[in-house]
Amino acid sequence: MATPYTLYVMSNSPYSDKIRMYLRLKRLPVVEVRENLRNREQVLRARTGRTMVPVVVTPADEALNDSTHITRTLEAACPVPPLRPADPGRRGLDALLEDYADEWVVRVMLASRWLHEPDAEHNRTVIAADMTCGAPEVEVAVAKEIFPQGILATLPPMGATRETLGFLLDDLGGLVTDLDALFAAHRFLGGTEPTVADLAFYGQLNQIRRDPTGRVMVGDPARPHGRWLADIERRADGAAAEHAGDAAPDGEALAPLARRIARTYLRFAVANAKALEEAPKGPLGVELADGVPFQAARAGYNRKCLQALLGELEAAVAAAGRLAGEAADREIFAELASLGSLLAPYPALARACASPPA
Repeated sequence: MATPYTLYVMSNSPYSDKIRMYLRLKRLPVVEVRENLRNREQVLRARTGRTMVPVVVTPADEALNDSTHITRTLEAACPVPPLRPADPGRRGLDALLEDYADEWVVRVMLASRWLHEPDAEHNRTVIAADMTCGAPEVEVAVAKEIFPQGILATLPPMGATRETLGFLLDDLGGLVTDLDALFAAHRFLGGTEPTVADLAFYGQLNQIRRDPTGRVMVGDPARPHGRWLADIERRADGAAAEHAGDAAPDGEALAPLARRIARTYLRFAVANAKALEEAPKGPLGVELADGVPFQAARAGYNRKCLQALLGELEAAVAAAGRLAGEAADREIFAELASLGSLLAPYPALARACASPPA
């Protein structure tokens, strides 16, 4: 029997859901361990310097954290079956979709979860159950109060506040509508099989549909996105997908989703990068789609995410001359063009942004 991978997770972590599905679709042997008060210090912090999950420990005893880094590392080590598109342009698009789900959709997931009291109480209980499982020295009641505090402290800097909650929920509703339109005609974002982008969306939406408020908005099995969620799980189980189509959506089909990403996440990411050129700390105000004001804190982490994404988009455009092509590329490149001189390290992408598809 092959030596298994060890996956450390938390029950209410969208990135744990993402990597769990990734490993299942890779058909890799896995032992899953829930993070608790003991292993978060003795294993997670000791091996990675952080207490965040997921963490994957490989059969060679290499500890990997950060869900995107995990997928990139394991795609290189275990290329079959591939979970990133072979076409370089589509691979760049896949990276953008993944980044959007990981770094933007997470904001509505957290805001809805922690700013609606029924959802917050449910998740306080879930966290306490995880943290005390295998750590009987910790009282559940104490864990319910202590551990959510760290999560709550991250919400205002992310712009996930009571003031933005209405916008974030409306944006989620629009996103689900965009996904319904896509998945009515297409099986997955990448076509025949799920890609890492599918799994990033799955992680966030799977968590949202578990919460009392979120399940009203996400996961209806009668809607196309509900079928898509189920088809990801079917493929992870080794069963056939329900949807018969196998073609990847083209640039026209992806345009509404690309427009949403460009006018929310990319607009925020560009404004953050430009603001950090002026000062390393301070508030960030940006006007999103339809003139919606969005307030957050300037974040070096998000600049790092954008730089990594720009590197992937540069490789995609240099190799293929496009991402998905057509209207989707037009939305993406037009928004990134406002980076101006910050695009200088990415010459192929800069040229595409200067002359987006007509």
